[in-house]
Amino acid sequence: MTIFSKSRHRSMIVCFILPITFIFGNGESSDIKFEKVIDSLKTLRNRSPERAIRYAREILDDHGSNDLGHNESRILNTVGEIYLELNLPTLALSYFIDANEKSAVKGKKPWISINLGNVYFQEEDWLSAKEKYFDALDAFRRRNVSHPNTLSGKTVALSNLGRIEMNLNNYDQALSYFKEALDFKRNSARYQAFQKTKLDAKPAYAGVGAGVAHQHHLLSLLYTRWGLYELALEQCSAVDSLMSYLNGKEDVNYDTSLILGKNYSRKCELFTILGEYQKALTNSRSAIALLRNSPIELVKHYKIDSKIYIAQNDLYKALESIDTGLSICDLNGMSIQELDLLDKKMKILKSNKLERSALDISQKIITKKEQIENKRIEILLESLSYRSELLKNRKEISTSENRQKMTLVISFAIIVMLGFIVKYYRNKREYLEQQVKLNEQEKQIVASELKKKENDLIKMSTFIVSKNDLLSSIVKDLEYHISLIENKSDRKSLEPLKKRISDKIDDSADWDQFLTQFSTAYPDFIDCLTEKYPKLRSGDIKLCCYLKMNMNTKEIAKVSGLSVRAVENKRYRLRKKLELETDVSLDSYIHSMRNK
Repeated sequence: MTIFSKSRHRSMIVCFILPITFIFGNGESSDIKFEKVIDSLKTLRNRSPERAIRYAREILDDHGSNDLGHNESRILNTVGEIYLELNLPTLALSYFIDANEKSAVKGKKPWISINLGNVYFQEEDWLSAKEKYFDALDAFRRRNVSHPNTLSGKTVALSNLGRIEMNLNNYDQALSYFKEALDFKRNSARYQAFQKTKLDAKPAYAGVGAGVAHQHHLLSLLYTRWGLYELALEQCSAVDSLMSYLNGKEDVNYDTSLILGKNYSRKCELFTILGEYQKALTNSRSAIALLRNSPIELVKHYKIDSKIYIAQNDLYKALESIDTGLSICDLNGMSIQELDLLDKKMKILKSNKLERSALDISQKIITKKEQIENKRIEILLESLSYRSELLKNRKEISTSENRQKMTLVISFAIIVMLGFIVKYYRNKREYLEQQVKLNEQEKQIVASELKKKENDLIKMSTFIVSKNDLLSSIVKDLEYHISLIENKSDRKSLEPLKKRISDKIDDSADWDQFLTQFSTAYPDFIDCLTEKYPKLRSGDIKLCCYLKMNMNTKEIAKVSGLSVRAVENKRYRLRKKLELETDVSLDSYIHSMRNK
C-alpha cells in the first residue's frame, strides 16, 4: 500500500463523477460551474491527494487563465494546501506564490498569506510564519466589518499566532491571542444572532457557534500544555454547552461529530492526567464513536487512549490501543501518523524492558522513514517535471518576460531537486548508521539474553548439587539414627523412607529440567551432539553442556559437586570419545559446534 492510498472504491467513484460534473454543467454560469469543480476537488483531496493533484492539473491544462479567471488562483491555492498536507512545504510554497500572483480577487490575498505562514509553521520557521500571519491580520483588520470573511480571517490569523507562541512555551502571549480571537467571535453580530436562535431547529449562523466552540477547544489545549488542568476542563465544558445546541444540526461549515469527538478526546487526556481513569475511559469510548469518520483524529485519540492503560500499568491494553491506531493508518495510507504511533509503541516496549520487541519496532521505523522519503522525492520530481512542461507548452512562453519566468522556474526546480538529492543521500547515510547501531544493539540483546539463560542454568545446577548434598546428609543422619534403634521391626519401617530420600539424590527429573532449560538457550545442540556421537553417556552430555556455557574447570567442579581433579579426568575421557587431535581445544570445539 502506498503512502497516500485511500479507499479505492470511493476514490474511483469520485474520480468518475468529477469530470461528468464539469463537462455537463453547460447550463450554468462559468463561476457556478468552477465553484462546483473546486468543491469537488476539495472532496477528492480528502480521499486521494494524488488523484486530486492530477485532477487539478487537468483543469489547468484544459482551460487557460482567461477561462478560469480568479478560479485559477483558487485551484493553485488548493493544490498548495494538498502538498502542505503531504508534508512537501517547498512545493506548497511554489503553488501559494503562483496563487498569489494569479489572484485577481483582492480579498483572497490575506488567505494566501495565511497559507504561506502555514508553510513556515510546518518548517518551524516561527519568525517567517509570524510575519505572514501578521500580514494577513493587518489586511483583515483594514476590511469592512461587514465583509463575510473578515471575522473568520481575524480569528484564524490570531489562532495561528497563538499556536506559535504555545509551541514556544510563551503561554501568556498565546493566551492573549486565543482570547482576542474568542472575543472577536463572541462579539460579532452573527454570534449574537446565533445566541438568539440557538434553540431553533436550524439556528441562524450555526457555523459561528461551532467556531466559538473551536476557540474554546484551542484554549483547552493551551491550558493542558500549561498544566492548568481544571481550567482546561472548564473550556471543555464550554464546548459541550455550545455543541448541545448544534448536535444533529449539520451545516456545511462545521462537523458536529468531529468537534465533539475531539472534545471527548481532550477530556479523556485530562482525566487520565488527574488519575480519574473511569471518567477517562467513558470519554474515550465517546470519542472513538464520534471520530470514526475522521481517521487522522481517531488515530491521534488512540495514542491518548493508550495513556489510560499505561497509567494503570496495563501493558496489553496499551499496546492494543496503539495497534488499533496502526491498523487505521495502514487502511488509510497514513504513513506520517503511523510513524508517530510506532515511536510511541517503541517507547512503551522499552519502558517495560522488552528490548527485543522495541528493536523490531525501531527497524520498522527506519524502513518506513525511507519509504516516505522515497515517495516524497518521487512526487517532487514528477511535480517539477509537470510544471516545466506546462510552461513550455503555453503560447505566451515566446515573450521575453515569460522566458525569464520559465528560467526562474527551472532554476528553482534544479535547486529543489539538488536539495532533495543531498537530503536523500544524507538520510541514506543516517539509515546505514542506524542499521549498524541496531545490529550492534541486537547483538548486545542476544548476548545479554544468553548470559541470563546461562546464569539461570548455573543457578539450577548449583541448586541440584546443593539439594543432593542436603539429601545425602539427611540419609547419613537417618542411617545413624536407624543404627541406634534396637527394635528390628522399627528399623525396618524406616527403610522405605531412607530409600525415597536416596532416590531423590539422583532424580532424573532434575536432569530433564536442566536439559529443557538448556535447550531454550542452545536449541538442538544436544540433538546434534548425540547424533554425531551416539555413544556418549549422560555424564558426558552434561559436561558438554557446561562447556557450551563457557564454564571453566573450577566452575564445573562447583556446580557438579565434584573435585577439580575429577572434572579434569572427565574432560580427558570426553576428548577420547570425541576423537579430538591433540592440537584441538576441547572447549573451542564444543563451543564452535553448530546447531542443526
